[in-house]
This record gives sequence, structure tokens and C-alpha cells, in this order.
Amino acid sequence: MADDEIQQNRTGPHPLALHVASATQNWTGAGAAFPLFQLGDMQIHPDLKQMAKDLHHDLVGVDLEKLLLLIMQKAQSRLSDTLSGIKIYQQHPYKREAPTVPLFKQIGTTELRDYGTQVTEDAPVIIAIPSLVNPAYILDLMQDNSFMGYLASEAIHPYLLDWTRPSDEEMGFGLEDYILKRMIPMIRAVYKHHNRKIHLLGYCMGGNLSIAAAQILLKEDIIESLTLIATPWDFHADQPQHLSAIIENFLKIEPLAQNMDAVPMNIMQLFFFSLDPTLSDRKFRKFSNLDPHSEKARNFVAIEDWANDGAPLSPKVAKECLINWYQQNQPQNNNWKIAGQSIDPSLLTLPGHIITPQADRIVPTASAKALQKKLHHFSHTMTPGGHVTMIAGEEAKTILWHKIASYLK
Repeated sequence: MADDEIQQNRTGPHPLALHVASATQNWTGAGAAFPLFQLGDMQIHPDLKQMAKDLHHDLVGVDLEKLLLLIMQKAQSRLSDTLSGIKIYQQHPYKREAPTVPLFKQIGTTELRDYGTQVTEDAPVIIAIPSLVNPAYILDLMQDNSFMGYLASEAIHPYLLDWTRPSDEEMGFGLEDYILKRMIPMIRAVYKHHNRKIHLLGYCMGGNLSIAAAQILLKEDIIESLTLIATPWDFHADQPQHLSAIIENFLKIEPLAQNMDAVPMNIMQLFFFSLDPTLSDRKFRKFSNLDPHSEKARNFVAIEDWANDGAPLSPKVAKECLINWYQQNQPQNNNWKIAGQSIDPSLLTLPGHIITPQADRIVPTASAKALQKKLHHFSHTMTPGGHVTMIAGEEAKTILWHKIASYLK
């Protein structure tokens, strides 16, 4: 594909107008905010009040008119960097080359891909469960940056569950359907094929689904261990105070309010954007200063392409995530039920590993740490990076992958 074709095809980050408008409003408003700050009329986050007080003290005797001009110039420069970063991203020549991975089993549109065809029969067997919201290939991002490929190179037999694009049948699914009709049959099939217990690894929302599957399968004794990466549990911990209002407004959006056939990925992108509205601005400003030919820039584009990819969700799944999890906090309150069981991690007796990134705004550390209180016997790793970079960043292999492989062995 020619570079100009790539430029025409990449229209993200999605929704583009929101990202541009948000950055524009934030930085053009910087000059207007300064007089309010000086007058003491600006609302300050409680955690920043002491810093604001110190700043007021430092500004005594400063030429405020000159400072205001500097603030406006800096704001203009930052906005320029953000817009430049977005343009560089849109025009970057990187294009993912999807690998050919053998299909082990398919149920409906859900696929289980076998990445361990070259490993020995006695290798530990693991099934990786990604989120339903984004594509599975974050765990197989690039040929030279593939978590699945790394596990296979470490003499571990990895399988990747890929939800793919839902058909008419899956468009009627809720979380329970995905767990009982897709995940669990896949786990049983791998167990039967290898005749040995299976390590289960859940990433993000896939961790929640894995906890439920592991509890339902307890009596069958077919799960060897459970690894939970950036998995939320207390959905009210360290979230913005306006979370409830955000959810109420999202539930009024047409695809959710009118029970349409599908919830476009842009709707969920908009929700996650609302949890941290300045994240996009920060990361594209930083990206604008990278060498576009560097490995770091290529990796950024690969991850950003993944983040802007994804199939629509069923209305039932989207509503369950927004209402049952983010609004009612059912998992933390032991009110989330699958197959008639209240899913309670403390009931799990199998060994496991909880991995929490240090700089995660999608799943705040406090949300993920709620699992530690319920899974006292699990080991815990706090790892550098954010929600995505800690598992797919250019340093993930040295920071995290080797720890997971060592644990599984």
C-alpha cells in the first residue's frame, strides 16, 4: 500500500472532532483561566490546593501582564504540538501485517488461535482472554512485539481467544452468554485436547470474564492458575466525581437508549475519553516530538491504530458494563451474577498472579487493587507503564513478559 493511501485510510484518533475540540478548548482557555486563578475564583481539585496556594505566593511581585502573555504563548505552542502529533500519526506509513495463526476452534464468530504449534507437548498451556471492547491483537501487536509469540519462544503453549466481529447471534449476547457459550466451551476443548490443566490469563475486562469462568469451573478442576492483568474490580475507586452523570448521559445516546442492533465502537471510545479527557492531548503532544522513524514512534502508531479499531458491541454488553459495573459496582459488591452464581474472587482456591500498572487511567490502581483484598494468596506485581504500554509497549518484554513467563513455568 502506498503512503498516500495509508494517509487516506487513517482518520483517527476517534472521534477525531472531539479530540481536536477538547485540546483546542483546553489550551485556548488557559489565558482566560489565569485571571480567575489570581482572583481566587477558580475551582481547584482538593489534591492541588496546597500547590495552588504555593503558586499564589510565588507570583507575588511578578509582572502579571507579561506572565499572561507567556501563558498564552505556551498554550498556543502546546495546542500546535497536539495538532501536529495527530497529523503525523494520520500520515505515518506503518501498517500492521496480520500474521497467519492456526485456528484451533471456532464457536459462532469467536475464534481460538493456537500460537504454540511448535512447542513441545509437555509445555504449560495458557489461554489469553482479552477485553470485549477492543481487538484481541493487542497481545499480538507486531511480529517483533508479540506477547503471544514471546510466550511460545519461552516454551509455553499460548492460545489467544479472539471475539472478532459479532454476528446476529452475538448481537443478542450479554456477558453471561459470552462466558457460558464461548469462553467456557473453548477452555474445556483445550483441556480435553491437551489432557492437562489450563493456565488462564485475562487482560483488562478479560480478567473479569476469566474470574467468572474460573469460579464456574472450580468443581471441574481444569484451571491450573489465573493471571489478571490491569483488571478492574471496584469500579467506583478513584474515578471522577462526575462518573454517575457521565453514565446517565451515555445511556441516553441513541444506540443505547433505543436498543439498536449494535453499539458503535466510537460510543465506547467516547466513554473512556470522558474518564480522562486530557490523555489524548498529552500523548499526541509527546508523540509530536518523537523521531517518526523510531521504534518508539512506530509502536505508538501500532497501539493507537489498535485503540481506534474494534467491532461494535451488543447493546446488552454495553449496558451491562455501564450499568452493572460502572454505575452499580456489582463486582465489588458481590452482586454480579453469572449462571446464577454471585461472582466472588475470594472463592477461588487456585493459585494466581495479579499485575497492576503504575500509570493506568482506564483502570485506576485502586480499582485493580481491590482484587488483592479478595485474593490474598495471589502474588502481586506492580509494573511500570500504563494500561496498554505495560503489556504492548516497546519495553514490555523486559518489564513484564518475562515475569509472566517465569510464573507460568
